[in-house]
Amino acid sequence: MLEAKASQFILSAEGQILWQEKLNNPLPGVAVACLEKGEVALKPVLKVLENEHTAKHDQVELKNSLSMWLNMHFNAVLEPLMLLEVPQGVAVKDDAVSQIAQKVYNGLGIVPRGDLESMITELTPETRADLRAKKIRLGPILAFIPALNKPAAVKLRALLWSLFQGKELPAKTPADGIVSVKIEDVTASEDYYRSIGYPLYGGRAVRIDMLDRVISCVYDNAQDGKFQARHEMAEWLGCPIDDLYKVLVSMGHIKVYDPADVKAKEEDEGAAKPVTEEEKSEDKPEEKLEEKSEEKTDKDESKEKVKDVKPELATFRLKKGKAFQKGNAGGAPERKASKKPKSAKPKKDVKKRPKKDNSPRIMSAEAKVNDEDSPFAILQQLKK
Repeated sequence: MLEAKASQFILSAEGQILWQEKLNNPLPGVAVACLEKGEVALKPVLKVLENEHTAKHDQVELKNSLSMWLNMHFNAVLEPLMLLEVPQGVAVKDDAVSQIAQKVYNGLGIVPRGDLESMITELTPETRADLRAKKIRLGPILAFIPALNKPAAVKLRALLWSLFQGKELPAKTPADGIVSVKIEDVTASEDYYRSIGYPLYGGRAVRIDMLDRVISCVYDNAQDGKFQARHEMAEWLGCPIDDLYKVLVSMGHIKVYDPADVKAKEEDEGAAKPVTEEEKSEDKPEEKLEEKSEEKTDKDESKEKVKDVKPELATFRLKKGKAFQKGNAGGAPERKASKKPKSAKPKKDVKKRPKKDNSPRIMSAEAKVNDEDSPFAILQQLKK
């Protein structure tokens, strides 16, 4: 076991390290160690199990070997997050970038932006670049690491959070690669779903990168404090329009106008209105006309396909607040003020010269003829 390759070990969803004795055997193997709660979520305590497989080795040496494999596993799955770790015994720096990175590390790669506002105000364009180099994105409502949206990172963070919080294992996680899922359990922990990269909004666990895309679209298209929902928002979230509305409302936006409600109200009023005898008689065309119209419509439908027109969606009023201001969306870096252009020196008055005649010139290749040499001139001289 001490000389086994890394591929012979796996970390199960129950928090156990399994060892497969045979290198090419696809079966998970036997449990040789388990994880217990540590001082922080990313530093669980490893405990070697007592069984016939572990009894063959020195316990201290075996624990060190398994701990080394566990660290390698964490670094492989949660690489950008593990790079934010401050070595033990080293104090966290006071600058804004270091403070934000430490918050993100403790939050398993995601933290509410509101908890960072005092630090974000201290950022400069240069320090924002340093933050991006650490793979941290400052979203409108959450700061997160986009690279941790992969299924393996989601499952590992679910295990670490549940272990640290003393919750039952294995933890429930969304299906691999899904962008959102409806959560029926009303007692579901918002902290848990946020920590694994699926914040809860409107009864749905939404993957943070898709949620960030929707929020950016909202503020990019907002005018006069209002915005209209778009069909692509529902496509990004993989949910019906009604669920999209619930997500937007749970963010704090207020629905002020819905064309579907207006249409439904008009239909209800039309159905309640009594039909007069004249309207009934007008609604009864002759049988021949009905047959002709039916034939015509059948032919038209067979020749032309009716294009589906997407209905107009509801309009919302933006949530008020510092974290939801359009200028803060995405944590855009500040731009340097452009330098004033140098004033141009006044040009000296220059006398205007007459324009050259650029018209094409006709060149003649004929030799000049002298009038005295002509035959008519010679005859005149003889007459004299």
